Amino acid sequence: MDFLKRALEITLSPLGIMVLLFAIGIILSCSRKYLRASHRCLVLAGLLFLVFLFSPISEYLILQLESDYPPMLKPPASPRIDRIVVLAGYAEEHKGFPITTMVSPQTIATMTEGLRLYRLSPGSKLILSGGVLREGERPVAAAMSDFLQQMGVTDQDLIVEGRSQTTYENLVEVKKLIGSAPFILVAQACDLRRAMGVAGRLHMNAVAAPACYWVRQHHADHNAQGEIGKYLEAFAHPSLDNFLHLQWAYHEYLGYAWYRLLGRI
Repeated sequence: MDFLKRALEITLSPLGIMVLLFAIGIILSCSRKYLRASHRCLVLAGLLFLVFLFSPISEYLILQLESDYPPMLKPPASPRIDRIVVLAGYAEEHKGFPITTMVSPQTIATMTEGLRLYRLSPGSKLILSGGVLREGERPVAAAMSDFLQQMGVTDQDLIVEGRSQTTYENLVEVKKLIGSAPFILVAQACDLRRAMGVAGRLHMNAVAAPACYWVRQHHADHNAQGEIGKYLEAFAHPSLDNFLHLQWAYHEYLGYAWYRLLGRI
């Protein structure tokens, strides 16, 4: 069921639709009867490729997600907030390689932000939340714990929650550990809208700490004319990163809508 859900999500994504059009166009080109339909599919797929490559659509969509919460330059000046929760990203086992190779760049970014806030908050503890992604491997939170211990965090200051699989489950399990006590919630900036929505639904007292910004740092002046200029300038700088950001934005907006439908937000 999870495989079908993931396959359907990918197929209906912007890149999935583009690839599907290419595939249909190539298949139809094998028959003279459908040459016109084949050409239309191939042209439409090509146009989508150029739009995704050159246009700032992905940048705009990611910016809307990253603008929900301001960067946390310093932790809140409250002795009651002594827990820093870092939500898991992705990790996989690779024996014979350093821990930095086992966790994704985005996960390293969120862990590093959690570590920074931990260093600025004497007496605090880090809660790492993330379960097993593949059967037979350890929870992602365990790999995150290894990383942070090698960065100098003592084992006594780390709490590993390794049972959850989704953002909703992350926060359900974290609530079992801290109840309604206030805490700092560290996640990728574009993921926080959904994570904070879940925390609010669960009546948790979370303070957002965005990490791993992709585009907001380039749009910090909040000047309307300047923003338009930056978007127009993006057309002159095509990038394959636009495809990654577009897929991620699609995943987050779809995930947020799905959580609202399920009553989790």
